Amino acid sequence: MVGVVGPVTMAMSLWEVVSLPPVGLLLLLCLPLCLCQQPLVNFESPFPPLLECTRKVHPIVPYKALSPWMSGFSRPGVKDFSQLTLDLTRNQLIVGARNHLFRLSLSNASLLQAVEWGPDEDTKRSCQSKGKTEDECQNYIRVLLITGRRIFTCGTNAFTPVCTTRQIGNISRVMDTVNGVARCPYDPRHNSTAMVTEKGELYAATVIDFSGRDPVIYRSLGNMPPLRTAQYNSKWLNDPHFISVYEVGLFTYFFLRENAVEHDCGRTVFSRVARVCKNDVGGRFLLEDTWTTFMKARLNCSRSGEIPFYYNELQSTFYLPEQDLIYGIFTTNVNSISASAVCAFNLSAITQAFNGPFRYQENPRTSWLSTPNPIPNFQVGNDRGPGENQTERSLQDAQRLFLMSDVVQPVSTDPLLYQDNIRFSKLVVDIVQGRDTLYHVMYIGTGE
Repeated sequence: MVGVVGPVTMAMSLWEVVSLPPVGLLLLLCLPLCLCQQPLVNFESPFPPLLECTRKVHPIVPYKALSPWMSGFSRPGVKDFSQLTLDLTRNQLIVGARNHLFRLSLSNASLLQAVEWGPDEDTKRSCQSKGKTEDECQNYIRVLLITGRRIFTCGTNAFTPVCTTRQIGNISRVMDTVNGVARCPYDPRHNSTAMVTEKGELYAATVIDFSGRDPVIYRSLGNMPPLRTAQYNSKWLNDPHFISVYEVGLFTYFFLRENAVEHDCGRTVFSRVARVCKNDVGGRFLLEDTWTTFMKARLNCSRSGEIPFYYNELQSTFYLPEQDLIYGIFTTNVNSISASAVCAFNLSAITQAFNGPFRYQENPRTSWLSTPNPIPNFQVGNDRGPGENQTERSLQDAQRLFLMSDVVQPVSTDPLLYQDNIRFSKLVVDIVQGRDTLYHVMYIGTGE
C-alpha cells in the first residue's frame, strides 16, 4: 500500500511517536528546540500546551487521529510497492511495484495511470529452470529515476535484469530498452541504489551476477567510459549492503554497510562512505575499466563512555545539501539487542577523513597498518580527469590504498537520538523555519 499524508499542524518537541500500522511507527524529531503550534487534532492529553511542549516523551498519536489527512492507494494482487519517486513539477508520484508501474496524484494518491510490466513466459520458464521459485521469477522494480521529462526504471525481470526509459507523462510509452546487468540486481532480495547525474551518467551499486557473488559500484551511460570496482576483491567490497548514493560537486558518494575486512577478531559489520571522482577514466595497463579514485572510510555512530556503545549498521540516509549534512539511521546487529540511533555527518568531516592516511595490509597474515596518504588534499583535476597524469606508481597506489585510517566522526559526541528495543528503518529530514531559527524535523520509520 502507498500512503500520502496531507499538511497537518502539530505540536512537535524533542520526539513524538506516531503509530502507523501496518507500516510501523513514525517518529517526529524536531531539532534543536521545541516548535510549538496549536494542534489541529485533540489527542486528549492531560497536559496544558506549554507543559506539553517541554515534555521529552509524548503520548503515542493513534493512527486514526491522522486518518483525516491521509490518502492511500492499493491494487488487488499487486505486491512490493518498494520504489517511490516524487515528480513535484507534475504533481505526481511514480510508484514501482512487482510487475507494475503507477502514476498517482500527489494530492490524494488517486490513480492517474497503471502499466503492467512483467516478464514474458519464456523468461519466467528459463528462470524457474534454474531453480528459482515462481515468486522470485517476477519483475521487481528496483530503479526508478526521473531525468528531465523521462523516467529511467529497471526491474529484476525474472533474474534477467532489464531497464527502460519511459515518458514521464505517459509511462506506457517506452522510448528505449537496455540491459539491466550492473544497473539492477538479479535477485529481488539483493539491495541496490542508483542515481543519474546532470550529464546523464548512471551510477549504480548492486550485484552484477546471477549468483550474487560480485557486488559492484558501476558507472554506465553518458559520455564517460564505464567503470567498476575491482572484481572478486573482498577488500574493496565485502558482502556490502548498499544504502544510498549522492552527487556532490566533483564526487559521487556511496553509503553502505559491509563486513569489516580490517577487523581482526571475528566477523563484524561497519558502516562506510565510499567516494569516486566523476571524471575518473580508469587506469592504463593497471586498473583498466576500474576506478582509480575509489576510497572508503568508516562512519562512527556510538554512545560515548569508557567503552563506547556502537551502532554499526547503517540502514538509511538523508542528504541536506543546504547544510552539507548527511543524516543516517544506525542500528545494532539483527542478532543483538534491538537498538537504534540517528547520527549526522558534515561533508567536511568526510573530506577530512579522505585527506588523511590509509590503512593497508601487506598480506593476509599481517595486520592492517596506517600508511601516509601519498596525495593528501587530493584534487580531481580538470575535466579530462585524474587519468591525465597517471603513472605506474600512482596506479599501484590506487590499487592497494583505498581504505582510510581515520574514522568519520559525527557532528555531536553522542547520537542526536537513540532508543532501545526498536529498529529504525527509514529517515527523511525537513527544514522548518521557526520564529527565530531553523529546525531540522526528522521523520523516522520503523520495521515493526
